[in-house]
Amino acid sequence: DLEKYTIYLIIDFTIIVKFIIINLIVDIKGNIMIIGKIQDLERYKGLSKPIDEAIDYVLNTNLFKLEIGKYVINENVTVNRQRYIGKEYKDAAPETHRKYIDLQIVLRGREGFGYSHILNPSLKVTDPYNEEKDIEKYTVKDESLYEMTERSFALVFPEDVHRPAIKLDEHFIEKVVIKIKIV
Repeated sequence: DLEKYTIYLIIDFTIIVKFIIINLIVDIKGNIMIIGKIQDLERYKGLSKPIDEAIDYVLNTNLFKLEIGKYVINENVTVNRQRYIGKEYKDAAPETHRKYIDLQIVLRGREGFGYSHILNPSLKVTDPYNEEKDIEKYTVKDESLYEMTERSFALVFPEDVHRPAIKLDEHFIEKVVIKIKIV
């Protein structure tokens, strides 16, 4: 009987490892950020009530039908529907936020998305933290790059230095950035 349970444990561990590998982006130093496809977003419920509210909104709303603009869902969640052509790599500044978690979802098109951890020693602040806009900007030498494709998301926490909106082609990108209040 012990061998039978050991086999189940190994199978479960393999499934967990595959899940982690598929849904995390690992930077050069081994730090991680959550990425994935919209259909897998529900896996991240339970991290906090505001994250749950944002995930429920995404899963119960046709984001493609939202007009360009900003929508206040409740005191914890704000949605910004965007349409733009990406920026050249050098013009897309790495950034962090302190008051909000970003849930960035590409609806149409594709964009480059840089990632580094806040403890990366190559980070240099270029624009100090602006409390009103909840943003601090950087330069960074060592970062991981990821291609955000249609229906992909990145869940970005305060320690995740991210460089969104990197131009990969001349097509428009349609995206939703959901600001989730940290409580």
